[in-house]
Amino acid sequence: MPSELDFLKQRVVELEEIHRLGQSLTSILNVYETLEMIGDVCRRLCHAERAAIVLMDLSREDSIETIVRGVRSPGEEIDHTVNTLVAGWMAINRKPFRTDDVLESLGLRNPAERLRPLGAALALSLEYEGAWIGFINLVNSKGGHRFSDDDLRLLVILAPLAAHFIHRASLHESLFEENNRLKAALVEARGPDAFIGGSELLNKVREKIRLVAPSTATVLLIGETGTGKEMAARAIHVMGPRADKPFVAVNCAAIPASLSESELFGHEKGAFTGAANAHKGKFELAHTGTIFLDEISSMPLELQAKLLRVLEGRAVTRLGSSDEVKVDVRVIAATNKDLEMACRKGEFREDLYHRLNVAPIRLPPLRERREDIEPLLSDFLAQYSGTTKRFTEPALEKLRGLMWSGNVRELRNLVERISIFVPGPEITVEDLGTLLGGGESSPGASPSPLRLADAVRPLLTDNAGGRNVLEDVEKELVKAALTMERGNITRASKILGIDRNAMQRRLEKFGLTRFTDPDRDPS
Repeated sequence: MPSELDFLKQRVVELEEIHRLGQSLTSILNVYETLEMIGDVCRRLCHAERAAIVLMDLSREDSIETIVRGVRSPGEEIDHTVNTLVAGWMAINRKPFRTDDVLESLGLRNPAERLRPLGAALALSLEYEGAWIGFINLVNSKGGHRFSDDDLRLLVILAPLAAHFIHRASLHESLFEENNRLKAALVEARGPDAFIGGSELLNKVREKIRLVAPSTATVLLIGETGTGKEMAARAIHVMGPRADKPFVAVNCAAIPASLSESELFGHEKGAFTGAANAHKGKFELAHTGTIFLDEISSMPLELQAKLLRVLEGRAVTRLGSSDEVKVDVRVIAATNKDLEMACRKGEFREDLYHRLNVAPIRLPPLRERREDIEPLLSDFLAQYSGTTKRFTEPALEKLRGLMWSGNVRELRNLVERISIFVPGPEITVEDLGTLLGGGESSPGASPSPLRLADAVRPLLTDNAGGRNVLEDVEKELVKAALTMERGNITRASKILGIDRNAMQRRLEKFGLTRFTDPDRDPS
């Protein structure tokens, strides 16, 4: 029997975990990341092997979707069949679902082979302002941990917190999408003139857009993050013969691999577990218009082969169907990576690369067109501060000399911060020093190996206390990556060359929050 001291220690651990969850969720505005974190915490605190968060379509009570599946080991995800049956049980009984034998409680007398190992289960509704938005479902194997009153108590504490932040993240994503829609409308109204600056390189980009736009040729936009690839794609669309037809943008890096084929090509009702209705893919939605495939290098190899067939045959086959659906779309793809190098490494199909590289347009980084920095600053400053602020000449000189690895997006973010934190009419070098962290390089600038060595050397020579210098450096790299990517863990993981789970372990190890603001220490 655990002692009273052990009991108190456990309660402290639980409270600390819930407190960290609340702190982290305040900085996450992405629905999937919110759900993923909630699922992981519920699984750990309630000693579950498997966890699922299931959301309801409030417009249709019979439509549910398993959004997040957290597991202790790969291949142990809760089957959607179980989640659907649990949803039905909870809809009828309107109370928590707890059992030591989930199959028997759900009436599954002859379960499929994949379901037979399932044992204890615990599920609790997620409600927001009186509406049932979904539920958390925890399941263990036969002979494993049986869920107790304490586990139910923890889930009762976590569920309202989860529901609140799920709603908050959903609302933010809706506003974000509306903001993007308004920006897109502005780009479409201005065409290539939406690009600000008069440099020779930028004028060449404008000219290429004007040349390719009237055709139906496939375009490959090549450029670093923040150089305006989507803006270029929209300009090509609005100047072409399909301007009054759909423009459908797809971020290939943001779609989970398991959902990519369905998202692009669609599926039929019953095509897979959870496919309650037929679904049109992005290609069908873009029919007669333009589809923009951003970050095409992130597309899985298996899906690349299917995309190639679609581009050559101009037809898609929905999952669960053998019938082809003809699609008439113009394809514009974008990448921030060297696709030729990716082909040599076997990371990208060479035949697909040649199929996409019909009309390549390179968007130059900001550091190659420094003469455009001042007009960009003026335009963004007018957007955020009207005509009430101006840069001093030394401040402009400093900004012209920065690396701007985040390109125009990074510069825009800096001007927005300036509009908030600099109250006076003049923006000085001292103001920039504070907002840029006091360094001589841009917040997103990549240090050279020599500069990095110089930065690390004092840690080695001054290490009289014998602390773990490797951990110190690793923590700073994690913080820097999060800062560069504005707290987006998936992108920060990518630039560090590690997977998202490894990144999450480091965040927990170093006690970092889920969002890093460049103007404050995240630790």
